Amino acid sequence: MKPARPLVAALATLLSLQGCGRKQPEPSHDLSFENVREPDTSGLSKGRPLINTVEAYRGGSGVLRVRGRVSFPDGVRIQVSIYPQGSKQLVNRLQVIVQDHRFESPPIIGPQGPLPRATYRIEYLALFNDAWQGEAVMRRIDGGRDLRGPGITRDRVGGAAFYLVEERAL
Repeated sequence: MKPARPLVAALATLLSLQGCGRKQPEPSHDLSFENVREPDTSGLSKGRPLINTVEAYRGGSGVLRVRGRVSFPDGVRIQVSIYPQGSKQLVNRLQVIVQDHRFESPPIIGPQGPLPRATYRIEYLALFNDAWQGEAVMRRIDGGRDLRGPGITRDRVGGAAFYLVEERAL
């Protein structure tokens, strides 16, 4: 049994030396991308406008409301954020649901009551995922992949998103 130990040690040494001195293959420097679902997003914003008309009006108490006609299907949720022109101070944020290609906001008030007449920056945002729109809406719009027009883009994970900014006297 003792003569086998030196033989095993010599065999292990021989095997470990076998790889020494061999040239390792050079790593590939080819640049490639994997899992790209949308190879070209430049055409997403081409097409008919998705927000066709927007009208701001005031009720008897001076409370502002906004309504509009859109090319989104029924059930789409759009977030509307309102900022005074030239400011980053949010005065109100609300969500509207599209019905018959139209939306109408609830009464919009600011921290001190009805918004004063002025020019405001309005941001329209819609994310097209199950959490934002719900599964039924997402099935109706094929996950947002078919949406095209001004404001359509991709979010950070490749999903469809709508973002449009305008300045408007309210």
